[in-house]
Amino acid sequence: MTTSDGGWHFFVYYAVIVLTALNGSSMVRFLGFSVTNLDKAGMLIGIMVTLFILFAGFLIPRLQVPKYWIWVFYLNPLQWAITALVINEYNSGAYSLLCRDIPNLALLPQCNGRGDQTIGHAYLARGQFFISRVWIVISILMLLAWVVVWNLLTYFALKTIQHHRILRTTKYQNVISSEDIRMKDIEHASKHLTHTPIPVTLSWHELSYDIMIPGSNKRPTILKVDSGWGEPCDMVAILGDAEGKTALLNCLAGRKILNENIEGQILVNGYPKVQKSFRHIMGYVDKIEAYAPYLTVHETVAYSAALRLQQSSSKDMQAQFVKEVLELTELAHLQNTLVASLINDVTFDQERRLAIATELVANPSVLFLENPTKSLDSSSANNIVKCLQQIANSGRIVIMTMNYPSQRILSMLTRVKILKGGGQTVYFGPVGANGDLIRTYFETIPGTPLCPPNKSVSAYAIDLIGDNPFRKSEKDYAFEYQASELALKNHIHLQQLRKPGRNGEEVKIHRYEASFWRVFLETIISVQHQYWRNVNYSLGRVFAFLITAVILGSVFYNLDMTTTAGLNSLSGAIFISCVLVGITNAQNAIPQVIQLRAVHLRERAVHQSSVLIYNIADILAEIPYLMVSNLLFCGIFLSMTQIANGSASDVFKYWFISLEFYATITFLGSFLAVVSPKPVVASVLVPIIVGIWISTAGLTVPRSMITDTFIWVFWTNPLQYALDGLTSIAFYCDLDKPLCLDSNRNPQCEKNPAACPSCDCPRMSDTGNNIFVWRQVSNIRSLNYSRIHYDMIALLLFAILFRILTLLAFRFTRHYKRT
Repeated sequence: MTTSDGGWHFFVYYAVIVLTALNGSSMVRFLGFSVTNLDKAGMLIGIMVTLFILFAGFLIPRLQVPKYWIWVFYLNPLQWAITALVINEYNSGAYSLLCRDIPNLALLPQCNGRGDQTIGHAYLARGQFFISRVWIVISILMLLAWVVVWNLLTYFALKTIQHHRILRTTKYQNVISSEDIRMKDIEHASKHLTHTPIPVTLSWHELSYDIMIPGSNKRPTILKVDSGWGEPCDMVAILGDAEGKTALLNCLAGRKILNENIEGQILVNGYPKVQKSFRHIMGYVDKIEAYAPYLTVHETVAYSAALRLQQSSSKDMQAQFVKEVLELTELAHLQNTLVASLINDVTFDQERRLAIATELVANPSVLFLENPTKSLDSSSANNIVKCLQQIANSGRIVIMTMNYPSQRILSMLTRVKILKGGGQTVYFGPVGANGDLIRTYFETIPGTPLCPPNKSVSAYAIDLIGDNPFRKSEKDYAFEYQASELALKNHIHLQQLRKPGRNGEEVKIHRYEASFWRVFLETIISVQHQYWRNVNYSLGRVFAFLITAVILGSVFYNLDMTTTAGLNSLSGAIFISCVLVGITNAQNAIPQVIQLRAVHLRERAVHQSSVLIYNIADILAEIPYLMVSNLLFCGIFLSMTQIANGSASDVFKYWFISLEFYATITFLGSFLAVVSPKPVVASVLVPIIVGIWISTAGLTVPRSMITDTFIWVFWTNPLQYALDGLTSIAFYCDLDKPLCLDSNRNPQCEKNPAACPSCDCPRMSDTGNNIFVWRQVSNIRSLNYSRIHYDMIALLLFAILFRILTLLAFRFTRHYKRT
């Protein structure tokens, strides 16, 4: 590009790039507002990008586009951008020399027969591009028109399309009436679970926790010298300061905290808590996103039981316990419903029950819950707490955080701890009927106003201690508690709980009893179910392969490889199939991995399954779908383009190498999804990495022109191994066979077809030197047919490498270590 014509060429280039970027963002915005989910959007973008790149004018020239696709060529915004750029470039002064003035025309094949044209115009004519600068104006107008069209489509999508939430099916929603459920509640109140937990008493003594603010030396304390306990059949609720109560819950559970920031003691039966043992007798109820969406309710609970419940019980006993847990949590009528349906339901009631059931089925001695009644109506909140009351009555400790529990919920609790700002205790003790003991405690403190009759006790206490930022308390209720008779009684009891063995033996459980092979089998079955039911991903990928194969096959249908244009187009078809299908696979894999991140964190926290086993199960689930999808792709694409169809062996080799590459790039997407803190980071990294692969794969810059300093980039590029193998299979012909060169005993055959009339290897028809097609393409691309087996091995190693990197990322990436 030159600065002649007042910088015209630069400003045209800049305007076209900006308009192209606007087109891309406008198209993505339209799809984002009009398509129901990421998987469908990813498939549609993949198809549209395939069409845009195919008909951009450089893979298949304008005059060779099939008539039935020519409308796509002229509607393609990317084609108009390419047209404007090449006309702008090759009409500049840098290409103004006439072809007849070139000393050696062999160096510029585009000048053959075009002596009166400039070098730039000769290149445009050979590439079948438009030549006149008028087409730059037309191209810019077309790009502007497409920006307007995309935005109009976005407007209509926002105005007319409504994305409804997926509700539970009527089949399961109305099986049991509300009266039936109420009767079941009454039945559960007097029913005990068949599996009894290990009886433990959990106590904590002078517990403090502070956090480090990034970029600051300040370490604010959010939990200060707190003590308390929970005994079998206790329901303990923590109210008040949001940071303090969450920190206390997580410190007790050993979840989502840094151990080096904790001071004080946590005792189990009087012995110091050992997290490796304690995590096997506790349950931590997580958010619904931490459960696999494409398993049913029954499968989710049964999977947790199979891996975490003691294996001394038979399978029938495990199945019975799962059934009891589903009945206790009122999920029996939803046991065949997918978890995804609960996630998309209009209420949070059932998903909370599922989270509770998944932990309860592990038969924990202590159950931790973070605000289980959040976002629930009063009826649902009461039912959830009533369910937790039955769980506590089975000999377990239930410890949970809550915001403003109602009088009815307070009456179900055994003890309540109330924290003020800074994590200081203002009350820890019994509740009484409708919270009477809490109200009486505060009202007896001098200077404390009485609780209004129309106000809940929890709201009264929390407002009283000044936890409301708009109304601070003048009285220090933390000091009042420290000086109270209640605190003295609690202190005496806590001293008794310090005695080792007073309430039970030391807990020494270092692993779940499920064997490696049991965990391996259950994990494989679970992951297979998830892939099979995730239709948008699995079946959508099959359709994407089919549609891409039909598009590519119809565009490059039965081209003549003996012409330069035909040979370049078929080589381009192989390249574009690798890149487009590969990028689509990688981009589609990213949201699947991100979606299950919370699941992995939860399972890792309880050591339910190992990262190694999950990675193996994921490979075993992913590969079959890739195999079938690629088989359909190759069957259509190869038959329509008439390449690599010389024998069944060629077809198999083509299928196998392309399968290896698609698996490699899919595993790359999984690795980037794991290592990236946010999905958008992984989505941006995929095209950047693939772009680097494209530029160093030996296609745009032949291997012979890459300097020794950077040749390592070529040899560490999986795309070049795929292109070397696939292109070699597509165009290879054994030139050394007796009917042709006969191992160079008949060298005249190289240039003279009459010297070997029986040789069936195709020759170029428009180069004037009768060169063999295989010789032509192998010379240009530095291909070597004997390298195919090495290409296969290299791609296999790349696929294994990305799975190992994914395994290491699961283990060591920061956002996967916070459990």
